Amino acid sequence: MAGHNLYALADVLIPPRGQKLVGTGIAIGIPQGTYARIAPRSGLAYKESIGIGGGVIDADYTGGVKVIILNDGKKSYQVQEAGRIAQMIIKKIDMSGMMEVDHLQITDGGNKGFGRTDLSPKRTIAVEQVPPIMCQLYADSSQNKLFSESDIRRNPWLTQEEVIVSSAMISKALLQEYELELLEEVREASRKDLEWLSREATLKELITRGKELPTNWQYKDGFPYVKSRLYIHANDALKTKIAKGCHDSKVAGHFRMEKTIEIIMRDFYWKGLTEWINDYVRSCDEYQHNKSPRHAR
Repeated sequence: MAGHNLYALADVLIPPRGQKLVGTGIAIGIPQGTYARIAPRSGLAYKESIGIGGGVIDADYTGGVKVIILNDGKKSYQVQEAGRIAQMIIKKIDMSGMMEVDHLQITDGGNKGFGRTDLSPKRTIAVEQVPPIMCQLYADSSQNKLFSESDIRRNPWLTQEEVIVSSAMISKALLQEYELELLEEVREASRKDLEWLSREATLKELITRGKELPTNWQYKDGFPYVKSRLYIHANDALKTKIAKGCHDSKVAGHFRMEKTIEIIMRDFYWKGLTEWINDYVRSCDEYQHNKSPRHAR
């Protein structure tokens, strides 16, 4: 057997010429420098015209593994609970850096592309530029990803809906590059946080005297940071705004508790953050209504 069998978590009916996203009930962790490829089972492909869409899992993805099952047949196909639906193959990849050059080595194939080895007339491919409608934001803006409408059904990354964040739902709490409005709200909250005012006076005195700040603390441009994350003061309205922006997504729905905490902790810090977010997510009616029975508390 070349790969690891993947089994369906529940019964799913796939209509003719249709597709379904089928859960497996498992999550994986694979070594850096590798990726997991989800491949079809030859028996299902030959006998039932069942194929697999997408199928690439990055090493840093640790969410639930789901399989896009494509039914190319003329009749519906019933996926049985605990039935084998695909196989997962772990492969090494070369992540070495790239170098920009002015010229490439001349080869026989050149830029002839598909069909260069047969005797058919040269073929051309028409490319239509499609404007992006979705953006995945990263702390490092150079890593941002843009997606068009056609990508929603075809791009393997988009099948991992648990990690998609719509830029319209960030609620102006942009990662790292914070908007002035949010920073002004943080500044205003700091003036009402008596505990912080006392700590701020201590930090400023240490800076004035040229002393080192307490471990993990930074003070830049008038704002406090803990472990390079913006310090949020004792202000429930401000915390709710950040939590709502990082938990609610029209694209992916409402994130599970662990993912919400992970997103917020990339760029924000406040005392008791984990417990506060747990209470916020539990109070989210839409999340509680939509979460699967496996995640029921």
